[in-house]
Amino acid sequence: MSAVEMRSERMPLGDGFTVSFVFQNRKLEADWQPRVPYGRKGRKYLPAYRLARDEFLRRLAKRTGLSVLVVDL
Repeated sequence: MSAVEMRSERMPLGDGFTVSFVFQNRKLEADWQPRVPYGRKGRKYLPAYRLARDEFLRRLAKRTGLSVLVVDL
């Protein structure tokens, strides 16, 4: 399998938070701006984060033909 790399644009999550994604070396990384909030404040952004992540992964799968599995713990 050849190396697959894909980057996303910044996606708004609300209240000035954004996230962008990089898929590289078979790993998904998320970059929050400003820094990811923790605790109850952070949970508020999970639905928007998951929508953004799922859209990025949908685009990745469509572009590459890869099957993608996400396990949320």
